[in-house]
Amino acid sequence: MKKMLFPSWSLRLMTLLVLGLLSSCTQNLFMTKKPLATPATLAVGPDYQYRLRKDDKLSISVFDHEELSVGSIYGHYSVNETEGKWELVDATGGLNVPRVGNFHVEGLTVPEAEDQLEKLMAKWIVNPQITLKVLNLQTTVLGEVNLPGNQRLEKERNTLIEVLGKAGDFGVYADKRHVKVMRQNAAGTYATEINLMKMSGFERDNLVILPGDVVYVPSKNGKQFDRKSPSILGVASIISTFFIAIRFLQQ
Repeated sequence: MKKMLFPSWSLRLMTLLVLGLLSSCTQNLFMTKKPLATPATLAVGPDYQYRLRKDDKLSISVFDHEELSVGSIYGHYSVNETEGKWELVDATGGLNVPRVGNFHVEGLTVPEAEDQLEKLMAKWIVNPQITLKVLNLQTTVLGEVNLPGNQRLEKERNTLIEVLGKAGDFGVYADKRHVKVMRQNAAGTYATEINLMKMSGFERDNLVILPGDVVYVPSKNGKQFDRKSPSILGVASIISTFFIAIRFLQQ
């Protein structure tokens, strides 16, 4: 019987197809060749307090004076960014306060702003008690976690582990050795990488996550290969069957 020769270009095409499937690399975000900052660069001291910024949304609660309050915590209505009432810190850093008018709060801590407002309102109220609440404090958690997205920060100090816990823990393909934390401020953008596989990483680098920070958990390198393995096995099976048939016909 005359042997059938299989065109060499077809063999090359099949080889390239298999190599293309096998060479699929995991695509992670925020990759850089520049050396990252050490975790200590993003650390804050024990006395850290959030300072008010432009576009912050604040509720204003004046105890026993509902008419001077905006979204009061003492009222019967919900106090949150979505449903409650609030005042916005404007482009000049000012906050519109009932009776007081425009009051500059940018750069102040919440206790500092409360103290100054109480002194101003003491002109009309005996021993005023004012509570300001920032409603839009949040961080963003991305990557291999079970609940990625924006996360509301309800208290002053929120650690990396707490934020990851609220994000539903790690996904199956999470690379826990290279968890990134990114922070942007007036001086620029800073990023660090933390290895949570070591106890020393937890004890030393359990950073306080600030409003506006981004926490990113990258994927392990094998993720894309695992996802494509059914396709690879299917193609390999077809190619194997094809070559068996060719060898049979060439006998």
